[in-house]
Amino acid sequence: MLQSFGYDNTAGHIYFVQRNSTNTDPDHVGDLWVTKTDTAGNELGSMALHGFGHGVQIGVENYNGAVYLWTEWRTSDTGFGTRIGRFRFADGTVLEQGAGSIQDRTPQIGDMVNPQPAIDPSTDRLVVRYKIGADLPRIVAFRMSDARAGRLTSGYRLVERALPSRGSWGTAHPFQGFAAYGRYAYLLEGGVEDTSYLTTIDLNEVGQNIVHDRFPTTAGQSLPGREPQGMAIWLSGGGPRLAFGFHSNTGGVRQTSVFYKSEFV
Repeated sequence: MLQSFGYDNTAGHIYFVQRNSTNTDPDHVGDLWVTKTDTAGNELGSMALHGFGHGVQIGVENYNGAVYLWTEWRTSDTGFGTRIGRFRFADGTVLEQGAGSIQDRTPQIGDMVNPQPAIDPSTDRLVVRYKIGADLPRIVAFRMSDARAGRLTSGYRLVERALPSRGSWGTAHPFQGFAAYGRYAYLLEGGVEDTSYLTTIDLNEVGQNIVHDRFPTTAGQSLPGREPQGMAIWLSGGGPRLAFGFHSNTGGVRQTSVFYKSEFV
């Protein structure tokens, strides 16, 4: 089942993250599957991640001719990751959560619950969504050069602010991923076969003006079992695009569809 995706904007590839929602074996909680495709959907490779988490968000970094993935890592018994890991994509391999090749890149700015990474390719920044308590989400950004080197302490953060508390609205419209482009962060929200929303957050604002805009989208409305899953920035030849995905289920066949908006705000 699709959970998230990210673009390699250098090579023109997409990396999709799925989890096996039918496997209830405790030994496989947090197992994920990464599939690499081109932008037409042709499969180019895959990789298994054991014990990583729910796969809510992924960052894709093309660096020195290799692709590195940033994901939640070290799953808890809830199925969500407790850390952020950076590792090289290797087609056809299985990566265990205890592998020495995984770099711990969890920001060191206090206790973090369910940290989830994304990369803003327009500014070359790592952006992390996390919680400091129940219904208390926050977001923080670092330069990729600092994040890559593990300089993720408070002295290196570029911006940090609260995100909207979810409350009863969030219960009805679950959080399904995010992306960042310049001064704005974007949240994807919504449940199965329900209205989905694109929420815009101005990272430069403070105080109570948290939601800049909340836009309902009917993209993919005809898909059976439609559920929003994943968000990313696509730097296409036609200009930047805010891409967002949907999982669907047609006669037991699980499918993934990606839509985009070329006007961000």
